[in-house]
Amino acid sequence: MTHTSAAHIDLYQLTSLVAHWDHGKAGEEAWMSFFSRRLPQDLAGAPARRFLLWAGLRRAVEHLAGARFSDAQLDALLAHPALGPALRARPALVEALRGWRFRGEVWAPAEGELLWANPAELLSASGARAPFDVDGVRPSAAPPYLQVRCDLLSAKLIETPLLSIINHMTMVATKAAHIVAAAAGRPVFEFGSRRTHLDAAVDAAYAAYLAGAAATSNVEAYCRYGVPAVGTMDHFAVQAWEREGVGVAQTEREFFEAFYRVYPAQASLLVDTYDAFGDETGIRNAVRATGGGLKGVRLDSLLSVESVRRARALLDALGAPHATIIASGGVDEGEIRALAEAPVDAFGVGERLVTSADAPVGVGAVGKLSSVGGRPTLKQARGSAKATLPGPLQCYRGPAGDRLALLASSAARPGERALIARVWDAASAPAPALGLEEARARARAGLAAHVRDAGREVLAQRVYLDEGLAALVEGLVRGGRPEGLAP
Repeated sequence: MTHTSAAHIDLYQLTSLVAHWDHGKAGEEAWMSFFSRRLPQDLAGAPARRFLLWAGLRRAVEHLAGARFSDAQLDALLAHPALGPALRARPALVEALRGWRFRGEVWAPAEGELLWANPAELLSASGARAPFDVDGVRPSAAPPYLQVRCDLLSAKLIETPLLSIINHMTMVATKAAHIVAAAAGRPVFEFGSRRTHLDAAVDAAYAAYLAGAAATSNVEAYCRYGVPAVGTMDHFAVQAWEREGVGVAQTEREFFEAFYRVYPAQASLLVDTYDAFGDETGIRNAVRATGGGLKGVRLDSLLSVESVRRARALLDALGAPHATIIASGGVDEGEIRALAEAPVDAFGVGERLVTSADAPVGVGAVGKLSSVGGRPTLKQARGSAKATLPGPLQCYRGPAGDRLALLASSAARPGERALIARVWDAASAPAPALGLEEARARARAGLAAHVRDAGREVLAQRVYLDEGLAALVEGLVRGGRPEGLAP
């Protein structure tokens, strides 16, 4: 098993842990719920997504299975100016951290499910919806990405890394799904590795492929997860062929020839290093260098319907009607729709996918305590619309929407299916092998059922509260003392 660092946490998780430790609470049972309060927005607060595509379950389980504190990390914590003295005074806590392993349960929807989020609502027998507000406590309603049952010490050590995984991977998967829908059947390749952190790039490649991208340029994602890897060539390669006293038209052609000799069946040539439409460079050079046998060309700049049509006409006129055109260079679903009438065969999408510039702050996922010591709890945040829901939850998807209910005391109704299942009990079984291809197929089915017209129309699921869950919220807000809710 590959070990991962347990130190990917916020410092306050450890500073507050000390007080819990002193009062004997570190071993209490806790439930953590990870969810989004709303669908992603752009920086101006306008809606930027119309659904969420859940990605990150496999990576979350991998992290939990391997998370450890090294001796060097514990030494660093012992030397910290604020935390260090507290830890040095509590050697038993230091040893608990040294030997810590995740031994809890993970409950989640299957990776690749489409999810929605909205302010909590109630649904009447007639189908009418009404906002849910209990004395100014207005929770959001969303199926949780993850629910984790563990001891309180573990809950504090897992919140930050799981949120990091969920926010990034679900952001990328959701953006990729919108881009793939806009491409309307034309392949999308993920080319964003150099625009993000090297580890995040692997997660982005995984998430984009799950969402329907045909392949990635990231070799590590290919080696680690089997994501198909593709590539054309780079400007570096073309420029590196230059030599003194020889024109770039000749050196470009010579490199195209050398590349074609190595990859006669796969040669997609990058034609805009100098001038894609020049008399002696670009597309003309690519066709000459390969005798018309090239597989395709990639246009990485000056994309428009007119420029792509010009490239298509030139390839046809030069005797390469079979050659495909890949468009790349700062595209996302907006640019892809603008190129709907252009003869583009595939799209390479990089920075606007892995950084998701139109909704750049992840998917707003938060992690909140929903039960402690067997007692349901909620963050009330009165008047702020940031209230949470108590207790471990189940979500039932049906024709009326997504019904959030208590995990312990609910069942599916006719026409509904339960979204949430126990994925892993770490105390009794090794981490499960969660399949990427299965998640990809699930995403494809969900998108086909809910997304129409190249992504312009989305058949959304509204999320509402079951009567039992609503009654629990009212009881907690108004001072009731409900009994514990074990699943």
